[in-house]
Amino acid sequence: MNPDKKVRRVQSLLYTSGVGVILFSIWTGLRGIEGLFEVWSELRREYGTEMENAVISMILCLFILAIMMFFTFLYIYIGKTAIDVSCGKKKGNLYLVLSVLLNIISWSLYISQFTHGEMFEVKTLVYIMIDITSNIILIEVIVFSFLLKKMR
Repeated sequence: MNPDKKVRRVQSLLYTSGVGVILFSIWTGLRGIEGLFEVWSELRREYGTEMENAVISMILCLFILAIMMFFTFLYIYIGKTAIDVSCGKKKGNLYLVLSVLLNIISWSLYISQFTHGEMFEVKTLVYIMIDITSNIILIEVIVFSFLLKKMR
């Protein structure tokens, strides 16, 4: 195969993986919002309607929302940078480091869920399947980025 054709192919695969990471950022955001409502309703049941407890639960929910927004924007950053690299722009390796860290965090969460027996709920299984797909796309971003840097 022609070397230029190989480079274009890897660029296309990296571009597609970058778009996939951005699309999974939407999933991360929606899942975070759903989790936020679960936490909010659980706190409302536990602490009742007292004003102090409502303020504490609201602060806790805002904190969880901020964390989920951070992870959503992290996925968007990784995807956007992968797209830029596939188009020939020079970028640093921060997006690769973040991809590896997100994979490590996700896999450690899966292992902890499996050891605590939470994996056998249908909802959790669906979430894990979608997250594993997201992790595979992150791994593709890492692999295609290294291949592209090696070919150039």
